[in-house]
Amino acid sequence: MSKTLHIGAHDIEITHEEKELFPRQHITKQDIVEYYQAVAPLMLPYVKNRPIAMQRFPLGIDHEGFFQKNAAEYFPEWIKTKRVIGKNGKLVHYILINNAETLVYLVNQYCITPHIWLSTIDNINQPDRMIFDLDPSGHAKFQLIKWVAKKLRTLLQEEGLESYVMSTGSRGLHLIIPLKPRHPFEEVRAYAKNIAEKMLAEHTKYVTLEPRVADRGNKIYIDVLRNSFAQTTVAPYAVRGLPGAPIAVPLSWSELERITPQKYTIQNIYRRLAKVGTVWDSLPDQTLKLRKNH
Repeated sequence: MSKTLHIGAHDIEITHEEKELFPRQHITKQDIVEYYQAVAPLMLPYVKNRPIAMQRFPLGIDHEGFFQKNAAEYFPEWIKTKRVIGKNGKLVHYILINNAETLVYLVNQYCITPHIWLSTIDNINQPDRMIFDLDPSGHAKFQLIKWVAKKLRTLLQEEGLESYVMSTGSRGLHLIIPLKPRHPFEEVRAYAKNIAEKMLAEHTKYVTLEPRVADRGNKIYIDVLRNSFAQTTVAPYAVRGLPGAPIAVPLSWSELERITPQKYTIQNIYRRLAKVGTVWDSLPDQTLKLRKNH
């Protein structure tokens, strides 16, 4: 079965709307379409003009999905794309989610989770976001992740940078630092690595920078490798391909203590959105002050 939605200036055919993409909760493709339609006004400012990678689950989340970077040849011409040459020299036609109709079209292609670049097409080589991905290892508790996030925030404030916290919808937290797009990825990544090393020096008992999972123990892994050219991170308000359809949700620092790893799902997010909307109303345009030791 199928139906046609008129969104913006385009008609989008939604096929197999009754298909259960999250079988254990009986969440259908139609449910995901309706969610992204509703959240589009909040989500679009954070994804607009950013190349994306689509995480697609054509058989539902109980089967292995895959990432797709290139726009398919059959995608309609009105979907905007950006040609980018990767470090491997290959040309990739990245999709841009610049409107609600593109977002819904991709959901119909079973893209449950869009992942975004840290730079926009206006300054493709200079990121306007820096990110710290806090991931629990072993038996590390979520309470420890929140403690590390607050310590990292303080360290960044000492550097003159304000950070914004987001629940990933999985097991961890992201700290997002908005920047003026003045420095190449290599310099931003080096800066983030320096900050992470300071955290390690001060809190060796609780954090790790070990890339090998087996070497992390029960610590919080601070991942700064996402601050690299062509790396992506889950988009704010994206649905994760996990049981219950949890959502990556921007948070205020004041509510951090009340958060659990997958507190918000497509089944309870509407209450939050109606009450608070987005808590990242206006992200500052911050300057990254590079020093010689960075």
